[in-house]
Amino acid sequence: MKRLLAAPIFTVGAVCAAIGFAASPTLAAEVAYKLDPAHTETTFVVDRFGFTSVLGIFAKSEGTIWIDEAAPEKSRVEATVQVDSLLSGDTTRDGHVTGERWLNAAKNPTMTFKSTKVEKTGADTAKVTGDMTIMGVTQPATLDVKLNKIGAAPNNQKRQAGFTITGTISRKAFGSAGAAGLIGDTVAIRIETLAVAQ
Repeated sequence: MKRLLAAPIFTVGAVCAAIGFAASPTLAAEVAYKLDPAHTETTFVVDRFGFTSVLGIFAKSEGTIWIDEAAPEKSRVEATVQVDSLLSGDTTRDGHVTGERWLNAAKNPTMTFKSTKVEKTGADTAKVTGDMTIMGVTQPATLDVKLNKIGAAPNNQKRQAGFTITGTISRKAFGSAGAAGLIGDTVAIRIETLAVAQ
């Protein structure tokens, strides 16, 4: 996959992001949680020629999740992923993907996500819709978010929240139609993120 995909995630990204659910009636106000870059990874999978799928990770991200445990639908998130933090297991491929033909990190150094709606779907799950910007193009995107755990971690008494985020995007929707029919249009996203209360 010398010439790969073109619009993996935000996601966070990252990237990208997540929201709080679960229930603590005593916490009525939103609390800001900063994403922990050391424990946040935005990963993607895209088809290559129909023979294999290529996996990659954007290793650098930052952002804030404002969690309202009493009213999860009021929670929100803003996150940014650094395009040049791509690691796909091959430095030549990384250069192609972040280069001018594909993600063009020099011109568009970040991918962003800003939530506009949180719809709770279960005790610890939600659909989070927001504005995702990749390659300078902003499109609505909906991600499935699962709250894995919220509370104090054994190695840190600050309250923390961990999430798994999944979804798919169309790279064509973000202006990347190169190698159509060879490189898949659908890019699958998975984000593992930890956020720490401020």
